[in-house]
Amino acid sequence: MAWWRKKSSFDEPGDRERAWRRGLRAAVGDEWATVETWLERIVEADTDDLDAYHALAKLYRRQGDVGRALRMHQNLLLRADLGREQRVEAQIELARDFEAGGYKERAAATYEEVLAAQPRNLEVVERLVSLLQDLREYPRALSLIRRLRRKDRATAERREIEILLAQSQARIDEGDLDGARQAIKRCLRRDKACGPAWAILGEIDAERGKNAKALAAWKRAAQVDAKIAPALYPKIDASFAERRKPEGFDAFLAEILEARPTDHAARIARARALASRANSEAAIEELARAVEVAPDHLGLRVELGHQLLASGQDAESLKAYADLLEVLDRRALPFEEEKIA
Repeated sequence: MAWWRKKSSFDEPGDRERAWRRGLRAAVGDEWATVETWLERIVEADTDDLDAYHALAKLYRRQGDVGRALRMHQNLLLRADLGREQRVEAQIELARDFEAGGYKERAAATYEEVLAAQPRNLEVVERLVSLLQDLREYPRALSLIRRLRRKDRATAERREIEILLAQSQARIDEGDLDGARQAIKRCLRRDKACGPAWAILGEIDAERGKNAKALAAWKRAAQVDAKIAPALYPKIDASFAERRKPEGFDAFLAEILEARPTDHAARIARARALASRANSEAAIEELARAVEVAPDHLGLRVELGHQLLASGQDAESLKAYADLLEVLDRRALPFEEEKIA
């Protein structure tokens, strides 16, 4: 394609306008090959038509032909006749090409060039923050978060917490526990109810041999975040057992269940703790009561069947698993009826 041919024209007056209309009609009909053909004709006729130029490059990128999109935008940036805004637009599109092609470092460098010209371009700041996080350039990403607060403070703080959590985990992987702890402390200053931060803090303290602090952090994480609590219950249980205070775990779970009566994961953890201390009867009773309250909860029914089987109550476990199958059948029924219809 002759990218540098200047301002030639179609044979007849109005041909270029008709080309735009035909390209638009093809786009509405998802006829992208036809759209590409018409855009190429427009660009060949006039390389100063930057709308067509960018549209064609975006189409290449959309179709996965990132190499052609890159070449178009790189060639465009070589031109000396571009205005300041036109150059910035071309740089942004080039950065998007790099992103689409998986060239994250080059995309980030190009976005940095854009910010040098437009430091308040928050859309570019958002993209750059995401890239820097992926590249593990956490300090630079965090320094840019301040600019996002002007647009949406809540979103900016959420992103900052995400980056700090990722940074702390990266520091742990590198063996830098002090750096990890600093990142987590900063995270908790932003959000004291951040369950993942408390969980990571527990891991850091456990690695440093500060078991009491680790236990406190894990308990706090389970209290503030029910979603991550199931993964923490075994650690909390083991910590109390190591301190020879198994009753402490029971008391902790009682507090959780008082605050969250429908926390079935805590109920299952309590039953398992009871069973591990040779109190299978109490474990089964705990689960049976929970099943009465939440008859469609699969996890409770599975655990009840498991505990009955482990205690040698084969007939009762068989009935429990039969009831479980009935629940599964009820859940599958609407899907089956829909298929038949």
